[in-house]
Amino acid sequence: MNSFELDGILEKKDVIRYTLASVPILDLTIRHMSVVQEAGSDRKLSFSAEAAAVGPAAKALNEVELGSRLKFRGFLTTSSARSRKLVLHITEFEKE
Repeated sequence: MNSFELDGILEKKDVIRYTLASVPILDLTIRHMSVVQEAGSDRKLSFSAEAAAVGPAAKALNEVELGSRLKFRGFLTTSSARSRKLVLHITEFEKE
């Protein structure tokens, strides 16, 4: 199973680009802050994560204002076939 659900703020959006097959791709950054339980103690989380949306999700996210709080769903993959760097691939999102 490879899936994620993450709430966060739309921190940054690149200019939407298109593949040779005219599929839209949007690279973006999500800012997440929360507190979780780990080994019986609270742990504060605060990080920015690189993400990408493809197809209809890319077009829809391109219309969302920076600073908007959203809930993202998708899967993890590498940024390219030769890379080991993880990127969140967003398949759906909703406003919180």
